Amino acid sequence: MRRTLLALSLVFCLLLGGCAAPAGETEKDGRWDPALKNALGLTQAQRLEDYDYLVRTLKDSYLCLGVHDRENPGDPAEGIFEHYRKMIQESDSDDAFYSAVYSALWRLGSYGHLWIIEPESYYEMLDWCANEDTAGREQWKAVTEASQAQYARLKAYLDALGEEDGGGSWDGGEAGENLRTLLLPEAGIAYLKVDSFLADYDPDYQKEAQAIRDFYNAAGDCTDLVIDLTDNGGGNEGYWQDLLTAPLIDAPLSCTNYALLADSGNNRPYIENVFAPSDLHPISELPDLPKLERRGLEAATHFVESTLRAEPAEERTAFHGRVWLLVGPMVYSASESFSVFCQATGFATLVGTQTGGDGIGALDPVMLRLPNSGILVQYTMMYGLNPDGSGSEETGTTPDVLSPAGEPALVTALRAIREARS
Repeated sequence: MRRTLLALSLVFCLLLGGCAAPAGETEKDGRWDPALKNALGLTQAQRLEDYDYLVRTLKDSYLCLGVHDRENPGDPAEGIFEHYRKMIQESDSDDAFYSAVYSALWRLGSYGHLWIIEPESYYEMLDWCANEDTAGREQWKAVTEASQAQYARLKAYLDALGEEDGGGSWDGGEAGENLRTLLLPEAGIAYLKVDSFLADYDPDYQKEAQAIRDFYNAAGDCTDLVIDLTDNGGGNEGYWQDLLTAPLIDAPLSCTNYALLADSGNNRPYIENVFAPSDLHPISELPDLPKLERRGLEAATHFVESTLRAEPAEERTAFHGRVWLLVGPMVYSASESFSVFCQATGFATLVGTQTGGDGIGALDPVMLRLPNSGILVQYTMMYGLNPDGSGSEETGTTPDVLSPAGEPALVTALRAIREARS
């Protein structure tokens, strides 16, 4: 994100104290510029209304607050909410309002994809609304399009802050290759590393699809395939279903888990977009799961059966050996769903360390729209459960073969391959 460094500087100033501008004033070119005080065009009553709506909606719609509180016992969500509401009350400034919202979400963490949608991402979403088929995603489209005027103001405000911060935009440099392959025919091992699961509309998707098929065919004489996800934070589930799995299977594979959700006012239109009424089961009918932690899930009203599946490709590739999946804490979202699928179906043996989670009940993050500022905040509506009832977001997945402390997952996998052959 181009705004990341700017936004983080705002957060750190607020958290550390002593470096934020006085309430209602913004520094520009060495002087205090009161013109940005009302950059978003909000009254004090509107700022508080937006913030209270944010807090209320998170409490009745977003099911990861309990995860945050258990992992951050010294910084509970309730205290975070109170702290930043007080900051808004004492400021009478749009500048402080935006910083308070941003900072509150930062301290709550990114559990369940919780984050503010910044202008760069917003305009990508707006482009999607205009150019892609949005059938079944009508609520996403409606909420996005409703905030066009407000995001024009938000972008102008952040541009102004960017100018005072030195101008220009941050560029993290050229990205490395997303796909890496290595064929060791004498050892009978093929190695494939994927760092992100691209969407099918990405310019590189078809190129990678062909590269993977070619690699699987070249690995026909190998006994073992190692797929490395240790740097993969997710992306699009269709990538692993169609590119990684489909060319290697002869029959459909699937697994089913439970996912909880809250039938709240904000969630309901999204639920109606993607679920039939028969898909929703009252929470009272949820089976007894030994490791289900109910604290923080009081808002959950229903559960659904979440199924991960892959269908065989029209033409199978040449590789027919064992598959090993390397995982670790970076594995999250769509890469976590692949890990869950592999372990549950037996498609691959998981090797490495505990994963990051949030791969069950995978669905595009939903959005809440603050009524006056039009700012959009995303979060995962679904709270996926592992087979024992533990939360996918909270505990992730335990590999079949755990790496000893400090040992790379690849080293562990090579040892496991040697043992499997003996």
